[in-house]
Amino acid sequence: MRFVLLLLLFSTNLTAQIIQNVELEVVGRPSWQNIITIGKNGLLLFVKTDQAKAKAVMYDGDLQKKWESDIFLDVERAPTAYTFNQEQITFLFRETSGMYYQVLIFDLATGIFKNRGFELRDFFEDQSYVFLKNKVILAGATKESAAFYTYDFETEVGKMTLLNIKGKVVLQEMNYDEKSKKIHSIWSVKEIAYTNAKKKRGEYIKDAFLNVSVFDTAANVLETNKISQKFGNFPMTAKSVLMPDDSRVIVGTYQSKDSQRGVFYLPDYKKNASNIAFKPFSDLLQVQSEIPEVELQKILKEYTFLMHEPIFSNQSLTMGGAFYKPEYKTVSQQVYNPYDNFSSNRNSGFGRSNTRSQTVFSGYNYSIGFIANVQFHDGSVVSNRIDIKQMSPQIRQPLSFNNAGSVAYCVRGNLATKNFNIGTKPILYKLSEEELTASNQSFLPAFQEVKFWHDNYFIANGSKNKLEVLKVAAKAESGGKKRKKNQSATFTQVRKTIYLTKIASGSVNQN
Repeated sequence: MRFVLLLLLFSTNLTAQIIQNVELEVVGRPSWQNIITIGKNGLLLFVKTDQAKAKAVMYDGDLQKKWESDIFLDVERAPTAYTFNQEQITFLFRETSGMYYQVLIFDLATGIFKNRGFELRDFFEDQSYVFLKNKVILAGATKESAAFYTYDFETEVGKMTLLNIKGKVVLQEMNYDEKSKKIHSIWSVKEIAYTNAKKKRGEYIKDAFLNVSVFDTAANVLETNKISQKFGNFPMTAKSVLMPDDSRVIVGTYQSKDSQRGVFYLPDYKKNASNIAFKPFSDLLQVQSEIPEVELQKILKEYTFLMHEPIFSNQSLTMGGAFYKPEYKTVSQQVYNPYDNFSSNRNSGFGRSNTRSQTVFSGYNYSIGFIANVQFHDGSVVSNRIDIKQMSPQIRQPLSFNNAGSVAYCVRGNLATKNFNIGTKPILYKLSEEELTASNQSFLPAFQEVKFWHDNYFIANGSKNKLEVLKVAAKAESGGKKRKKNQSATFTQVRKTIYLTKIASGSVNQN
């Protein structure tokens, strides 16, 4: 693989560098791919290679391949969630109907895997899960409330447990602490009311809040806390940051009564849930240089915010993410109708070709992002805006940051790094010298995702596709006295190259 290193602006403080990069080629009809970082122990690449095939590849911290496993996987969707510990990693899949579930369990040392399945016939929207040796605990929602569904693979018995979290519920986070054997969870809740309660008409949202609860492995609630609206700002989504003293900082997004959106943070929700701070997106984006008001309003109204995992270091909280929206395009194609004999434009023969237009999904457009640093001692907030201009076929995080003050982000298929703490200029890494456009974006190598790995390392994920048309010679067929000519059948396949690139940016000593 040929890399091009382009210095956008020269600086004597260049601290970013490519450490390793690897390529993996898959052939068939590849669709989704996931990378799961496991800290210094390495990372796992999981990719759907064909209609009923998948591949899992484990790399160590130096991107050296440890093992590779080919899997029969007859599911369309990417895994709904995954969990891992020091010994194994598991993935949860569900069929389109949501009734049949599969759990793939990989041994991290060898790549040997097991596939376990179960059926769930009750109405249940699973949103995450915990895997405990011989049983799985699904967390999600019924029509009325939050719920757990526990399935024991030894007894082959499943049990639904309704939780006292009523309303329209979406699970935001679910973490299992192996040391304490407790399940930490965050739920966003919308309480529904009706203008005509008897006939259940005129539905509206009466209240919106977050429920932070801790459970044991039998789904018994051990503690619960409520994070309510303040000043008309309603918390909508959330993640938590585990602190050195085992307390948790809650970070998320909110929406006000007048539809203003932004992020909030709450240092210690157990001690003082009212000590919540709100920062509008408009304030976090209008930094360095002004965004035209029309463009800003378009981002705030049309784009969805994809929040990065917040991190805590040196008594400061770093949070951020990127804004994206789905893009569609109209394509035209010629459709031949052999039964249309009444065209005034045809010259001879029967039938004619008609032009048919249809709207197709072209990808997710990531326009802009930001990172913000909050100093806990005085509450000051410093924000930095990042222009992304990135297209991706999947919802992936195109922006990441580490404790050393560095940010890595995808921009027009390239990978950029910058350190805001020491004022370095951005450095750009390219997989191709050819300019990325809407027409060639599927066939040029391009970065699509970047994640914080460990220490000061990032891992970037990219790919390119090559469409191949193959011919398969058919056997000659005889029909009566005449022998039909040999006919070659044709089919297409995709040859997909996946790129994994390890980047170092910033100094670990700054943590």
